[in-house]
Amino acid sequence: MPKQKRADKLKHKGDKRRKTDNLEVVLREDLAQSSGIVQPKPPRAPKQRSRADSDDELDPEQQKKIETMARAQASDELQREVQIMRDDSSSDDESEDDLGLDDDGEDIDGLDFGAEALSPSQSALVDSFLNPGGRTRTLADLIMEKIAEKEAAQHGDDDEDDDDQLPDKVVEAYTGMVPLLRRYRCGKLPKAFKVIPALERWEEILWMTRPDEWSPHCVHAATRVFASNLDPKRARTFYGDVLLERCRDDIREHRRLNYHLYQALHRALFKPAPWFKGVLLPLVKSGDCTLREALVFGSVLAKASVPQAHAAVVIMKLAELPYSGAQSVFLIVLLNKKYALPVRVVSAVARCVETKFRAPHAIDAMLSP
Repeated sequence: MPKQKRADKLKHKGDKRRKTDNLEVVLREDLAQSSGIVQPKPPRAPKQRSRADSDDELDPEQQKKIETMARAQASDELQREVQIMRDDSSSDDESEDDLGLDDDGEDIDGLDFGAEALSPSQSALVDSFLNPGGRTRTLADLIMEKIAEKEAAQHGDDDEDDDDQLPDKVVEAYTGMVPLLRRYRCGKLPKAFKVIPALERWEEILWMTRPDEWSPHCVHAATRVFASNLDPKRARTFYGDVLLERCRDDIREHRRLNYHLYQALHRALFKPAPWFKGVLLPLVKSGDCTLREALVFGSVLAKASVPQAHAAVVIMKLAELPYSGAQSVFLIVLLNKKYALPVRVVSAVARCVETKFRAPHAIDAMLSP
C-alpha cells in the first residue's frame, strides 16, 4: 500500500495545478490536453500605472490655468532679459563717454591708459613674472647654430686630415632616421638610435636626427634611453639643450604642455642632479621664463620625489638668484615638501625674503590697491 501511494505521488509530481483553481478552468485544460490543440494563454493583467498616469487626471479647466501661468512666466522672463541687455548697452555707452572714447573705441583725449595704469616700480614687478619682449629662440635655432659652428670649424681646419669627419654611411643612417622619428607613436626605437649614448661623438650625431622635429612620443622614449644610459654630465647636456628647449617651444605654441613631454620631464627626474642643473636653474637664470612655464615645470617637481640633499642645494641656489616670478614659484614648490633643511639653507631663504620685502617695488606693490 505505501508503494502505491508513492507511485501516485511520482505520477502526479508534474501536475502544477493549485487546489484553488476553478473547476471550469481545470476541465478546459484537460479537454485541451486530450484534443492536442494548443490554446492561447489568457492575457495578463495590466500592470498598475504609475502615479503620474493614474486616474487622478487634471480637469480641462485646471490644464488651461497651468498653461496660462506658464506662458505668463515665460513672457516675464523674456522681458526681464531684454531689459538687462538694454541696461548693459547703456552702461557701456556711458563708460565709453566717461573714458573719452568715440564709437570706434579709440582714445579721444590721447591718453595711454595701458602705460599710465602702472607705476614704473609696479611695471617692473609685473615684468618679472612675464616676458614682455617675447621669446624668439627655439630648439630649431639652437640646432642650426650647432650645425653652423661645426661647418665653420671644418672650413677652418682644411689643413688637417679628414679623420675627424664622420663616415658617409653614418651620416646617411642618422639623417634618414628623421622621418621615422617625426611620425613615431609607439613601439621600439631603431637600434642605431639606442646606441647614441654609447658613442664618443654622441652629441654631434644627436643633432643629425633633428630633435626639433621629433614627435612628443619620441621625445618621451628618447628621454628614457638617454636618462638611463648617459652619465650625469652628458645627461645635463641632453636635458638643457633638447628636453628643456622642446618643452618651452611646445608651451609657447600651444599654451600648454603635451602629455608625453610632461611625462618626459617626469622621467628625466630619474637623475635629479642633471635635471636641476640642466632644466630648473637654466630656466630661472634665463630671465625670460614666463609664469605659465614656471607653473608647468613646478608641477612636475611637486609630483616627484626629490632627495633631500639635492633639494637643499637647489633651494640655496635659487635664494641667491635675483628676484623673479619663476624663482618664487620653484621656491614655494620645494619649501612645501617640508624637508629638514640645514641652517645655512634656512638662513639663505630668510635673507632672500627679507631682501625682497625691503625692495621699493615690493613695498609699492603691497601698499597699492
